[in-house]
Amino acid sequence: METYTADTLFDPPLTIFQPKTGYRFSLDPLILAAHIHPAPGDRIIDMGCGCGIICLILGARHQDIEITGVEIQKELAFLAEKNAVQNRLDSRIHILHQDIRNLSGTKITQPADIIVSNPPYKKKATGRLNPDTKKALARHEITLDIAALVDKAALFVKPGGQLCLIFPAPRLEELILCLTSAGFHPHWIRFVHFKPAAPAERVLVSAVKSDKVSCTTHPPLHLYNPDRTPTEDHLRLLNL
Repeated sequence: METYTADTLFDPPLTIFQPKTGYRFSLDPLILAAHIHPAPGDRIIDMGCGCGIICLILGARHQDIEITGVEIQKELAFLAEKNAVQNRLDSRIHILHQDIRNLSGTKITQPADIIVSNPPYKKKATGRLNPDTKKALARHEITLDIAALVDKAALFVKPGGQLCLIFPAPRLEELILCLTSAGFHPHWIRFVHFKPAAPAERVLVSAVKSDKVSCTTHPPLHLYNPDRTPTEDHLRLLNL
């Protein structure tokens, strides 16, 4: 029988239930959520929402938006719904237990203003496949690769809408090709460095479904100082 932990983030705290031994969220969704700035009344879809961490953060920070989280793993979808109820955000956060590849207009009846995703980041045939199925699905492109995710996002975001992702920096070229082939054009990029003086490990990309737009490269995000203490930017990720 699966067991869970109840963890808290922020002040005032969000309570987040997640598997004790299965896939647990990392820093990546916190980084991504900090870069999402919806307008009042926006509709947001989180593709691959896991336990709902991004949905919870955005719902707590922005009181006048609606969020739909889509998650293929039954246990994580259950926890995402439980977390929305626990934090009294269930009137604005709705969770679908659904394979993104099969997502249809019967489930998503209105286009989103913003789609966010912290997708599986390892190619199926690369690296060590975690023996824990739940962790493997979250980390490796077993059921969904980046091209399929971007193509599906193009169907459910409105014209002029935004797709924002966090992805491995070494795969940026592949991501850009997927975005442009699906009708998205990057309008800002930000590299994320986990270790001082080390190459970027992640990249944030925001793309717009529109005609070609100019693209800006934001200053890099550094998470740790040379003495391994968190940077001010890192600490700001933990503020609601």
